[in-house]
Amino acid sequence: MGIIRDPRIMQIMLLSIYAIIGGGLLQFSIALWQIIATLGVCILLELGFLYWKKGTISWPYSSIITGLGILLALRAEATIPFVIAAMIAISLKHLVRYRGNHIFNPSNSGIAAVSLLLPATATDPLQWGYYIWILGLMSLGGLYLVYKVHRLPLVFSFFSGFVGIQFLRQLIWPNLWNTHFSTFMWGSLFIFTFNMITDPKTSPKETKSQIIFGITIALLAQILIHMNIHNAVFISLAIVCLGRFLWTWAGDHGLFKRKYSSINVK
Repeated sequence: MGIIRDPRIMQIMLLSIYAIIGGGLLQFSIALWQIIATLGVCILLELGFLYWKKGTISWPYSSIITGLGILLALRAEATIPFVIAAMIAISLKHLVRYRGNHIFNPSNSGIAAVSLLLPATATDPLQWGYYIWILGLMSLGGLYLVYKVHRLPLVFSFFSGFVGIQFLRQLIWPNLWNTHFSTFMWGSLFIFTFNMITDPKTSPKETKSQIIFGITIALLAQILIHMNIHNAVFISLAIVCLGRFLWTWAGDHGLFKRKYSSINVK
């Protein structure tokens, strides 16, 4: 029973269910070699870094989550974008750290990097459709995971902010309805919301900080969407995580005083 209580195990189970639904019911355009390459690179790199740093290896739960997140949210015709995303995700996790924690959510950073480096090959994941029961399943499973890691204020602030700003934009620019309404109906946005912005290592612990974090991501994402930036939500999280690190670093070096600690201490 103890292993089931590990949120990572539950997350792997849920992401695997989404993958089965996507590959079976929705017939995602993803090849077997892309699946093998993405998970293989994530797991092997994770094990390599663990052995290099600690002289031992352990079950690569986090790397499996990273690989599944990339496979569910990224679409490309070639295998190379998936491999690059996996390499960047795991490498940044182990090489770019502060206070003992990684700065960027691994799967999100890999997708954001590929979106910027290879915009012609990485395509928006619009294959989820509008199956209410799928979105309901994602919501229930996601809320359970978020509850376990104490990130409910973050999810509610991000999603309410994202949807609120979306409708405000549509009131100002009515023609945006047909072109952008689907942006918050993607299954990939639900995966982003429940599995990426809520990473305990890269998101704040305090309720007030979570609300600020979520609203900031939502606002930046909507700005980038309005600018027609490719994969805007993923890029917005990467930028906010970088800004959060810089804010913490500046406070630690006495550039200003702050009440809350932004980066969680290990």
